[in-house]
Amino acid sequence: MHFLALLGAFALLVVSAIADVSTDVFYWPVGAAQPSVLARIAYDRASWKSELLSYHPPTDARDGLVRVGLYTSTPTNSRQWIGSLVSVASLIGEDRPTLRLHLGPAGDVYHVSVASSTGAKATGAQVEIVSSQPGVQPHLNRPVVVSPDGGNTEEVVEKSFLQKYWWVFLIIAFLSMSGSAGGQS
Repeated sequence: MHFLALLGAFALLVVSAIADVSTDVFYWPVGAAQPSVLARIAYDRASWKSELLSYHPPTDARDGLVRVGLYTSTPTNSRQWIGSLVSVASLIGEDRPTLRLHLGPAGDVYHVSVASSTGAKATGAQVEIVSSQPGVQPHLNRPVVVSPDGGNTEEVVEKSFLQKYWWVFLIIAFLSMSGSAGGQS
């Protein structure tokens, strides 16, 4: 009986761990020594719904530029900074910023970007989830179909003389009908 209860608790734990994940987005002023938390975002990997848990825009950026990003874990580095440089005005201006979380195939955040939402006058920020979908794959190693004599299987039909030069006859007809005014007196 304990085994079934333990198995049920483990399954509930796994489902909750897969469903809701939270990530911290940081801002790092160019002259500062370390980053500060910009937003805390919770998202669901299955339904792609997101929720902004907290948003703290920068107030002390002197240069007008901040780095926005997050820390990820790579095989060579357990704490790797990934980010981009944006203006402070895009984070604290009148327009509401949109934080885009770019998810990889496993549902992990590998990049964050900022876009300004023009026309949306409100406090806070919006969150978008962007997934990386694989592009169209070429069909490689497909055999080339040739005829028994080694030529192309599709025969190119030769056009007739009239199909090639119909426009010349049209010009000649137009010139002959327009005539000349030299014979009139």
